[in-house]
Amino acid sequence: MQKTDVAIIGGSAAGLMASVTLRKRHPDKSVAVIRHVRKTVVPCGIPYIYGVLKDVEKDIIPDQKFLDQGIAVIPNEVSAIDRPAKIVRFADGTELGYDKLILAIGSKPFLPPMPGIGLENVFTVKKDPTYLEQLHAALKQAKNVVVIGGGFIGVEMAEQVAKMGGAVCQDYFCTAEQAGSSINVSLVEMLPHCLMLACEEEFCIEAEGELRQLGVQVLTEKRVEAIEGTGRVSAVRLASGEVLPADVVIVGIGVVPNLELAAPLDLQTDPRRGFIVNEYLQTQDPDIFAVGDCASKFSFFSGKPSNIRLASVAASEGMIAASNLYEPKRKTLGALGAFATTVGNTNIGAAGLTTKAAADEGIDVVVGQAVAPNRHPGNLPGCVPDMKAKLLFRRDNGKLIGGHIRGSEAAADMVNILSVAIQSELTAEDLAVMQYATHPLMTASPLTYHVMLAAENAAAQIKNL
Repeated sequence: MQKTDVAIIGGSAAGLMASVTLRKRHPDKSVAVIRHVRKTVVPCGIPYIYGVLKDVEKDIIPDQKFLDQGIAVIPNEVSAIDRPAKIVRFADGTELGYDKLILAIGSKPFLPPMPGIGLENVFTVKKDPTYLEQLHAALKQAKNVVVIGGGFIGVEMAEQVAKMGGAVCQDYFCTAEQAGSSINVSLVEMLPHCLMLACEEEFCIEAEGELRQLGVQVLTEKRVEAIEGTGRVSAVRLASGEVLPADVVIVGIGVVPNLELAAPLDLQTDPRRGFIVNEYLQTQDPDIFAVGDCASKFSFFSGKPSNIRLASVAASEGMIAASNLYEPKRKTLGALGAFATTVGNTNIGAAGLTTKAAADEGIDVVVGQAVAPNRHPGNLPGCVPDMKAKLLFRRDNGKLIGGHIRGSEAAADMVNILSVAIQSELTAEDLAVMQYATHPLMTASPLTYHVMLAAENAAAQIKNL
């Protein structure tokens, strides 16, 4: 039987980050990453396989960079784990002994118990290259595609399938003349707007407009009642009575943690939250940690259980757990939620709470906004004349609790600034007087830098209360 100091089950963001961190922190320890798929896909790149990359193989994380660091990669299916003996058993009959174990087994798409969910050509979004190739083959033959779920995955899949059908434009972005797809794409969302759980309503509406410009039929406040067909899907029936023709259905309405290994491990779990871990990401077994989508999370803001599951959160947790294997050093701060996406010609970023989420938590907020060009002067190439920042601060102490950006590609990096500011409990006053890098070709003017100006607008309101 082979042995390793640390066995990591799961080869995506959490597991890979844990392995790299461990090699840096404990170079004397041997590390093995175990995964059940033949290759590891870039999880956030999955939608772009279809419209931009056009090939699953272009969305693969190479093994060699990890092998070069002395990390063993084992593509095999785990059949059981013997906790007392500290042995991982594989489906092919082989075994691997370990001293420490990190569970990074992720999540699986949630499938609602609706009629027709098991029909042929009904797909979810799995991190399995073979499965994603099957979806690609089906989409190439499809004329009518229905995407169920208007979160980030659903919106990005709808956009990319539309582009796959002909709305693929120069330099990725589309003009009104170039938009339009030969594939009829419908996106069905139960909530009033797509992306509503993470983004401000006004930005959600803009994203829906971008989808419609690409030819996507956006149906909000609609519930799917059944998927219809004989053997293979042919239509999607809504509760309203509408029937949408469908050659392919993509279900993207969330995920649930993978808990297949939970019963033999006899560790505390929750079917919605995953393996229960402490602030060091340790399970009830001091030698077993759980990270990423399979691990329980709590809100950075309220401490309540959180369902936020992101690759960025998983990578952070992988780093924290690897740092704590032999001595507790790092604690998780909780799930904050920092998102970014591109829909058509619009880039959107969000960190922390929305105004609705803040109201639901009973938090009174002051909103600071700024609209300005993302270049200075505004006649420079690539200028977005109305890039917008919307920042939410607690009225009682001025601390930032939410930041929302719409505009250029800088939206993601600007939201990352805001995410750090939220975690650092910075106030409107702090952000207003921070020193920022600016450049004519990359940012707004130093007089109208979005974060600074929005923070100052909020600070003035708080001062005058």
